[in-house]
Amino acid sequence: MECRRLLWCFSFLVIGASSSAIQMLFNTEDLKNIEFGHEYPRHGLLLLHWFAGHVFNSETEDIQLDFNPERRDYGFRYYKPPQNVQNMALPQLDTSLDRVYYSVGSLGSEDIRTQLPPYVTQEFYNSNDNPRNDVDRIVVRVHKSNPTIADKVYVTESVKGGAGRFDLNKTYEISSKLLKQVQILQKPIDVLQALASGMFGQLDSNATLSDDPRLKLSKEELLNHLKHNEKRLKTIFEQPGVRWLLSLAGYDIDGRYEIHKQIWLCSTDESDRPGEPSSDPKTMCEGQNPVKIEVKSTSDGYAKLIWSGIPKNILQQEASIVLFSSDTASVLETFEILSGRESGSTGTFVALSNGLHPRLITYSFGTGHGFIGLHYSVIWRGMQFDAANRVIPTEISGYNASLQLYTVQGYACARLYIKKSFTDWKDVFQNSWVGFYTSEKDAVKNYQYYQWVTKFEEADDEDETKEYLIYQYQSSMSIGPGVQARFLFSRGTPGYFSRWYSPTVKARTVPWEKK
Repeated sequence: MECRRLLWCFSFLVIGASSSAIQMLFNTEDLKNIEFGHEYPRHGLLLLHWFAGHVFNSETEDIQLDFNPERRDYGFRYYKPPQNVQNMALPQLDTSLDRVYYSVGSLGSEDIRTQLPPYVTQEFYNSNDNPRNDVDRIVVRVHKSNPTIADKVYVTESVKGGAGRFDLNKTYEISSKLLKQVQILQKPIDVLQALASGMFGQLDSNATLSDDPRLKLSKEELLNHLKHNEKRLKTIFEQPGVRWLLSLAGYDIDGRYEIHKQIWLCSTDESDRPGEPSSDPKTMCEGQNPVKIEVKSTSDGYAKLIWSGIPKNILQQEASIVLFSSDTASVLETFEILSGRESGSTGTFVALSNGLHPRLITYSFGTGHGFIGLHYSVIWRGMQFDAANRVIPTEISGYNASLQLYTVQGYACARLYIKKSFTDWKDVFQNSWVGFYTSEKDAVKNYQYYQWVTKFEEADDEDETKEYLIYQYQSSMSIGPGVQARFLFSRGTPGYFSRWYSPTVKARTVPWEKK
């Protein structure tokens, strides 16, 4: 008995040692001392910037999330540390604790990467299967009883072939102070005015001077950011907050810029040219904004190609935007010859579906592999289209359920997430339906299509989450800008005529493509 007790105590101490060995990062300066996302094509710092924009500090030490990882919002997945103590990067959780882990950042999964913004995934798409383009992860430890509250946030690196293992030596805890600093970097600061006046930026009433890491920079460091880092990153990352974070965290900006010049065929000396970016740039390196290639929706459910910022040296090489069904597909669905147009848009007859992938190519006639004919080179790969338009489900007021608008083959569809503990949902919702509207301004009874909630079809098991059942319905209405789904609840007599009672709207999805 005594031996068993000693063994239990030893195991507890080992687990505790593993937990206490995780270093805490308190500010952006601490990020300089780790490898997380510090060079192309890693995405860790980009992921951290995105994550910080979706959290806020509560009155306690906990961190409030504006999404639900348990529901797989933004591609979060349940994570269980391996049982082998020697391989543990994160401490095991006692089953009696009200805590559980979720991770995000695995770009190798299409269902995950399509839910994250383009600036987080662009390195993955454009790094030619580089093995370092999918190693960074963020892990949150949340309350089981309320998964929108986290008490721990970690950044880590996956182990190749490790079946979900993380590297203990490259796992760090992120403090709420560091998250707040990353959030502040997303707020504008007039550096030139700060230099002239000696007052480094305007902060909101909840911040102190010490919260903004930019205010701790010397005059020389601020000028270096403007003249060097900002200039090199401006046509790579659109968001100023991203550029600030990369600069302050010690990201390899020079190395990334060399890759940038190779991709966009810039001359070797462009980075050293003085002065402001050209108003009539010949190459990407002379410009002011990154290239954008997107898939949006026409009014009748077809894919719409949108592009901007294409530099002249690329346009002169017979540039086109081509659309593929996925990032691995080799047979194109459609294409648009740009004919010198730096920006523009065009509708297609390709039905909107998850995973559509736009690419910018140049082509020419020539010889290759023993053939004479048309050859093309991929210059840039845009982001794949997400069937839900990267919008998370909307909570159904008063119930453990939520509603999401998405599309299949260009048709408006609705998805219901039902918490597994909500066992009597069919009885509660027996008189509820989902209506599809052409506009958020439409009156409640002016839906174009509808379906009773109890007639939704259950999704495949592989689509289910650990804690939610998923039910879905495909309407005959075309998806398009402004389309909205609403969850309507009525206490009238069940049946067809109950739809004409005064229903209560329990959920409204974000209108399709509303900014």
